[in-house]
Amino acid sequence: MGGQPHFANYRPTTQAGTYIQYYYIAANEAKVGEKSTLNDANDGSNYSKIHAKYHEIFANLSKRFGYYDVFLIDHKTGNVVYSVSKETDFGSNLFRGAYRKTNLAAVVERVLQNPERGAMQLVDFEPYRPSYAAPAAFIAGPIYNGPHVVGILAIQLPVDEINKVLTGNERWKSDGLGDTGETYLVGSDYKMRSISRFLIEDPIGYKKGLKSSGIPDSTIAQIEKFNTSILLQPVNTEAAKQAISGAEGTSIIKDYRNTEVLSSFAPLEIGGVDWAIISEMDLAEAYAPVRKLQEFLLISTVLLILAITFIARLVATRFVTPMDRMIEGARQIKNGDFDAEVNVESHDEFGELAESFNETVANVRKQFQVVKEKTRENEALLLNVLPALAVERRQSGDRLAASKFQEITVMVASIDGFDALIENLDPQNGAELLDELIDIIDVLASRYDIERLSLLGDDFVAVSGLSRPRMDHTQRLLEFLVEAEDAIVGFGNLHKGQLRLRAGISSGSVQAGIIGRNKFAYNIWGPVMTISLALKAQAPVASILVSSTVFSRLKESYDFIPNEDVLVTDTGEFIKAWKIRLGSELGESNSANLSQVG
Repeated sequence: MGGQPHFANYRPTTQAGTYIQYYYIAANEAKVGEKSTLNDANDGSNYSKIHAKYHEIFANLSKRFGYYDVFLIDHKTGNVVYSVSKETDFGSNLFRGAYRKTNLAAVVERVLQNPERGAMQLVDFEPYRPSYAAPAAFIAGPIYNGPHVVGILAIQLPVDEINKVLTGNERWKSDGLGDTGETYLVGSDYKMRSISRFLIEDPIGYKKGLKSSGIPDSTIAQIEKFNTSILLQPVNTEAAKQAISGAEGTSIIKDYRNTEVLSSFAPLEIGGVDWAIISEMDLAEAYAPVRKLQEFLLISTVLLILAITFIARLVATRFVTPMDRMIEGARQIKNGDFDAEVNVESHDEFGELAESFNETVANVRKQFQVVKEKTRENEALLLNVLPALAVERRQSGDRLAASKFQEITVMVASIDGFDALIENLDPQNGAELLDELIDIIDVLASRYDIERLSLLGDDFVAVSGLSRPRMDHTQRLLEFLVEAEDAIVGFGNLHKGQLRLRAGISSGSVQAGIIGRNKFAYNIWGPVMTISLALKAQAPVASILVSSTVFSRLKESYDFIPNEDVLVTDTGEFIKAWKIRLGSELGESNSANLSQVG
């Protein structure tokens, strides 16, 4: 990213943007890189009052998860109305301003194209001018207030956290990668998406290697300036080309340093980016035990040849055959066959030599498996956003893994009173309280084989009968709900608050699949989901409404009372709804159900 920046090109396009940049950047006495320490500009504006109230929450969130920056963006105007780090993108306009062609603007555009609740978008690394042209990648999603989009939340991904995963927190030796092994990411432009081990351990030697490889001085200067190989180190190797094209495997190649390595590679499909993951070790290190063995065998062979010339022809075969086997075994290892073994069934020196050979080969085979296992582990870390239901189909090539489920029960729920419970708590205690409550709900869900698909604040969606079809999926969800209601009420009492569960429940057929190229999310849709959302949205406080399908199945087991008809806004139709009595309203008729839970 060259050129000399001019203020006229980068000044905010709005009066409000100019105002907040002045008070929170220009007039901010904190050093560059520490502008986020200012909570209140003390200008008396409503903006500063709101900023002072919420900035610490976002700053703590950014610090806790290692985010480089967190943004709030007006989805209608493209204005960046909030930023934790307060770089020059704060107050800018992503539709018309200087940063309209950045990957931050690109991820906002993707959110606008797919503003589904819970859908997240991801864009690849690019040099980002507000962060001093350092590589930056972004993830973003819509912010909802009820059924309406009110803005966009964007996060500048933490490059250091990605590097920690790929470098094993710089503990290569303890991870089995020896002195020269490393695991890294490569993009479709055949440039690194994570930092090189050699830049971390030996920056001087790494830069000398770049010069000898013909890398331009301008690129080397950028690597030295930003202290990173991301978007700068070219990887035009055979392993990178095959992995980007969709192949996976292990072979001996020359790496980006023009050094022979043992390379294991695979494509890494993550929505919005086209990356490959590669694990490599210098061939000299990987084959060092084999070469030592070859030297030993060569010396032994010479000595043995001198000895067997004095032995009768009848016993010559006894000596020559084991040596031929070991030489052939060494040749197989040299050619990459790590399953080679020498079978010498004798209890003399040849038997010991064969045993030593086989042990050495086993060590090489184990080291080779460590390299492959490290590749699989890193791939699993970056693909764990998918549920178990879709992983197998996704890996077999079915990108969407779309399915229709004939009979499941869906619950859309929220926890009333939680906001009031944490209103006076700091963000850390509030987060711990929500985490503890969701853990309780998840334990109950696991007990009843209920799957919680999504969580947004104190709202969540749960289904029964999705991954594992069950005849009693509706009964299981109601039993889970009854115990969850008791647990939530008890949790509220324990923490001196009043918590109740509000939910909408319906059952029938739904469709589901992996949605989004840029950020994977497993979603369900169809009339059943629409009805559950409508029931929950129009349920009275601390009430649980069920559809006619749920009522007809469980009316003999639970105490229901008719509710006002509910409007399904997507269709404009009114549907029948019933309210289930929970807690003290259940009476003795349901005490037996509750006593059997657990």
